[in-house]
Amino acid sequence: MSATEQIRVSPEVKAALEAEKEPGESYNETLERLIEERVARRRKAIREGAGLWEDTDAAEKAKQLRDEMNDEFGPDL
Repeated sequence: MSATEQIRVSPEVKAALEAEKEPGESYNETLERLIEERVARRRKAIREGAGLWEDTDAAEKAKQLRDEMNDEFGPDL
């Protein structure tokens, strides 16, 4: 997929992003990968807690986190 928009980032953010880039990977691909990895870690943490939340408000907090993730990244990630 080719980029269709540009975003401005600080030199520090660009350097950090360059450090995360894999050989041959575009900045867009790097950002997609990092976002997908972050979402996967959050979802894994939620799954690992399933069944342990009875009689707590943790399930509601997890639902709120999921809703925030969907708002931020969309439901398809």
